[in-house]
This record gives sequence, structure tokens and C-alpha cells, in this order.
Amino acid sequence: MLSQVLYTILALLMSGLLVVGVVLTAKAKAEHGRAATLGMFGCFVLLFDQLYGIVRIWTLSSLISAVGVDAVNIVLFVIDAIGMLITAVGVGLLIWAVVARRTPAQSQGWQQGQPQHGWQQPQQPEWQRQSQAPPEWQPQSPPQPSPSPQPGWQDPERPGWQNPQG
Repeated sequence: MLSQVLYTILALLMSGLLVVGVVLTAKAKAEHGRAATLGMFGCFVLLFDQLYGIVRIWTLSSLISAVGVDAVNIVLFVIDAIGMLITAVGVGLLIWAVVARRTPAQSQGWQQGQPQHGWQQPQQPEWQRQSQAPPEWQPQSPPQPSPSPQPGWQDPERPGWQNPQG
């Protein structure tokens, strides 16, 4: 009985951590796109695995009395194999989320006015545009001197050029 309570407390702590993982990855979907979605699904699967383990530990004594002591090893093997498969899927999803390409999910506001074909120059986010100083506050480059006449023949018909001979 004490081992069941301790296991349940530890499983609930782990479940709380996984719920935090679901919340954080859900918030990161806009920035990380598919990778955050994979991470969120991995946390969901591992959360399900924790709940599966709690149910397994609390029903173990009734399972033993239902199938008998002789067959309990086979039944426990199947139950543990299912739990291990669920854990493997959850960890696999988390690993896939780590190595997945970080393609941000595009919001509706960003797509408006953008053609849907070809490569487009990324636009500067609104928060960066607001943080820039107004043009009158930005440093101005010094005026550039006009180009000096080049040696050789100059076209007298082109404006801005002077004929050195005349």
C-alpha cells in the first residue's frame, strides 16, 4: 500500500511536469511551428503513460487475484510491454521535435497581401519597426563629394561633365 502511494505521488509529480511541457510547447507553436507541435504530442503521450502506470499499480492486486499467480507473469509482461511502447512513442516524438526543422507557423495577418508563390523577402516584425528611432533621429551619412573629372576624353553633350579643353 505504501509503495502504491509513493508511486502515485511520483507519477503525479511527473504528470505535473508534463502538463507544464504541454503548456510551454503550445505557447511556442507560433515561433517553432511543427517542432513545438511534435513536442506537445510527445508530452501528451508521456502524460498518458503516467496515467496508465497509476492505473496499473492500483489494479495490480485485483489483477493477480483474477488471473492467478501462475499466469500473472505473462499478464504483467504484456501490460509492461504496452507501457514501454507508449513511453517509446512519447520519447520518440520529443526527440523528433528536437531535431525537426523550426518552421514557424504562419499567421493569417502575415499572409495578407503576400503572393503564395516563390521566395519572398521576410518582412520586419512590427515590434522591431516600433523600436527603431524615427528617421530624423538616425545618424546621417556625410555628403559624398561629387566625382572629380576622369582622365581621358569627356563627352561634352552629357550634363554634369565638363570638357577640360574648353
